[in-house]
Amino acid sequence: METIQLEGFNTNLHGSKVLCQGPFKQGKYPPVMDAIQQLRTPFKKKILISNTTFSLSKYVPMPYDAHFQVKDSQDWTLVLTYITYAPKPLLVMIEDVAIPDGLWQKLNRQTTLVHWVSAPILHIRPYDTIFFSPIDDTISYSDIVYKILQSVYKAGYSAKEHKEITQELRVAAAGMVWSKIDEEKQGGAVYWYDPVAHQGEHLTDRQLSDLFQWLSQHFTRE
Repeated sequence: METIQLEGFNTNLHGSKVLCQGPFKQGKYPPVMDAIQQLRTPFKKKILISNTTFSLSKYVPMPYDAHFQVKDSQDWTLVLTYITYAPKPLLVMIEDVAIPDGLWQKLNRQTTLVHWVSAPILHIRPYDTIFFSPIDDTISYSDIVYKILQSVYKAGYSAKEHKEITQELRVAAAGMVWSKIDEEKQGGAVYWYDPVAHQGEHLTDRQLSDLFQWLSQHFTRE
């Protein structure tokens, strides 16, 4: 049986499609921004797509050039139009929203997509890289990771291998990431990463205003 020797993840993901498979605990996030940024080709536009009314990212708080609250197909039509005509390179940050098939056709190497989800994703083929939440003692989440890796990594990935790897990562308080970017093997490779407590930038005045307005409305309804 092939033994998997995990190395630290150090691949640049600029221009790729990234899935962050949660749920993620507060202060234990994958270092997405470090992985997707390039100093020579910085993002000209950054957009946030979510199901909330304010332009505040839960995972990567920073100034965004546009925020789309997506509820139906008409909202997605606006998003696709923006993606098509926005200056590139473009960063698309999506949080806890299901992605329609039509979006994948609009993506190219000039667009970097990062999709954060709390619930398990079934349609995982379009992604180039998947960051998993640091695995704790939750058996159900470990099973989700195992099934996804069997699908994208290799069908022969055994439960024994998975148990050994997750035990090591749990002791090291590290997370697991699968990627097919710049990999020789068709199924890609599995690595470890160190979680970060914060990423992105400080909140802008506008984001703070949106947040306080939402909180005010929320508690007023209560």
